[in-house]
Amino acid sequence: MSFGLAGILLILLSVSCGQHALDIKQWLALIVLLIPQWLAHLFDVSYVGYIRWLHVPPSGVSFLLSIAAPVWLALLSALQFVSERVPRAVVGAAIAGIGTVCLVCPTNEYTVTPKQIPVALVQLLLSIAVVYTWAYAKPRLASAGALAAAGSFLLLSALGEGGLWLLYERRLWQPVDWREVGVPLLIQAAVAGATCCLWFWLLQRMSLAVFGMRSVAVWAATLIFVLANSSLLDWRMDAALAIALGSVAVALRARIEDEQLVALDLGTP
Repeated sequence: MSFGLAGILLILLSVSCGQHALDIKQWLALIVLLIPQWLAHLFDVSYVGYIRWLHVPPSGVSFLLSIAAPVWLALLSALQFVSERVPRAVVGAAIAGIGTVCLVCPTNEYTVTPKQIPVALVQLLLSIAVVYTWAYAKPRLASAGALAAAGSFLLLSALGEGGLWLLYERRLWQPVDWREVGVPLLIQAAVAGATCCLWFWLLQRMSLAVFGMRSVAVWAATLIFVLANSSLLDWRMDAALAIALGSVAVALRARIEDEQLVALDLGTP
């Protein structure tokens, strides 16, 4: 409901700002972006429980897969599935970001047991598919307004979420006191709208390799908040924050031109 409300408000705001409505190709790009998200929801804990032999791995696994987004982009580029070129420094920064998570989080949060392997493999494929959808949608949404794209995306996402809700969660329906949920709903809608606008603004203006470091940046911001409310003497937290911030800084400065043979003085005379 918060996504739907935020989507409607953003579309109205985009119209008032004079942004053009999305064309068919841009709507298709948004749907492509949402397909992995909808498929991932089917393998969520609440839905996988309907099939006894499927078991969801710990939440840390999906987080590690999201941090590895630049690695998946480099893989897709090497296989020539996408045209985006990825600096090796960004791939190394993403691997360092994965190391920060493993340094701080307990091993049981990202350890996969044999019975969880099928769902973990699906999550891996979906993580790679998510990165592919970025490469597919980026050129098609380049001319779209961030407000219009974000509003349309949230509206489509709300429709998909509502469909899953009707199919699988109807038995959990309960009466709602709108006077109590009104304010929290508006807050959630505001946060979702602002976050989605920023997401599309960054997608349109950053290279995909650097855009993929978003999860590492969020992780670094989380560590800063944790350290601000706890002791600064935990060497694991301190080291993780330093590595995460360094990884983001390296990724932002990385350029594919700096890795050419001539730039490295490895070219033939």
